[in-house]
Amino acid sequence: MAGMARLLVIQPAFLGDAILTLPLLGQLRQHFPQTEIHYLVRAGIEPLLEGHPWITQTWSWDKTWQGWLHLFSALRQYQWESIIVVQRFFRMGLLGRLLPAKVYITYEKNPLSCLYTHRVRHAFQPGLHETQRVLSLLAPLGLPTEVPPPPWLFPSQEVQARVRLWAEQQPYIVIAPASRWPTKEAPFSLWGHFLEKIPPHYTIYLVGTREEAPRFAPLLAHHPKVHNIAGQLSLLEVAALLQKAERAFTVDSAITHLASAVGCPTTTVFCSTVPAFGFGPLAPKSQVVEPPFPLACRPCGLHGKKACPQGHFRCGTSLSPEPLLQSLTEAPL
Repeated sequence: MAGMARLLVIQPAFLGDAILTLPLLGQLRQHFPQTEIHYLVRAGIEPLLEGHPWITQTWSWDKTWQGWLHLFSALRQYQWESIIVVQRFFRMGLLGRLLPAKVYITYEKNPLSCLYTHRVRHAFQPGLHETQRVLSLLAPLGLPTEVPPPPWLFPSQEVQARVRLWAEQQPYIVIAPASRWPTKEAPFSLWGHFLEKIPPHYTIYLVGTREEAPRFAPLLAHHPKVHNIAGQLSLLEVAALLQKAERAFTVDSAITHLASAVGCPTTTVFCSTVPAFGFGPLAPKSQVVEPPFPLACRPCGLHGKKACPQGHFRCGTSLSPEPLLQSLTEAPL
């Protein structure tokens, strides 16, 4: 890839998926420093990647066919050295293969993989993290597939300055208790009991979307220094806040991966999903918290659900605050 070669990475899935693809971009940038690296993500994720040193240009897709045609029209104007489709679905498989390139790489499970020059196995198996699955797509290029240490996100000094008011309140922790999937959320009563046990010298920030802010309001009564800042920060500002946090407490959600991307120790609570799917925290000193006993119905799917299919939600109600507190006060070195 000499000169001004161009490479396109396509991953327009959810926010967490886009974050977990960053290590792949890092390996590409390290080994091809003069190559233009273009990254296609779901619309709305672009602000998180603003000014990212590994990315030459960010493209976005609004998940419509009209948007697909617009992308195809724009991207086909380039001659690509390699196109890597980090998705297993038809529309992006079609887009990637129709663009002019020398090398086409995707997973075997993509329905159009038979048209690609390289097809890589995709599997969910214990001990295999999603970042490792993504990085396996670099094998056809002869590049390392080991997960590089964080950081993978680099908030600018300007972004860091915007969160300085909060970040100066040392020591502080960040709690992100919400998910777009209700069965990925621990009951908020768990977070209330946990907050009551957190030593008073900690400042606590609750982060999430603007729509989630009202749900967090009752938690303010459980600790003297807890602040609900949901919806007040951009994704990149949340990343900057996580950079200096003592620890993040999350559910199986994108904030887990945002914390991993900046190297923030994280305790992630898994309810209906399981760490074996490969979406656990990766930062040093991170831990996971799960139900204290096995459940025949768990996991009930790769993604969360709107409600417990069995109607009891024991994977959430069986959790206690003690493991959360232990991860804060006795974090392993």
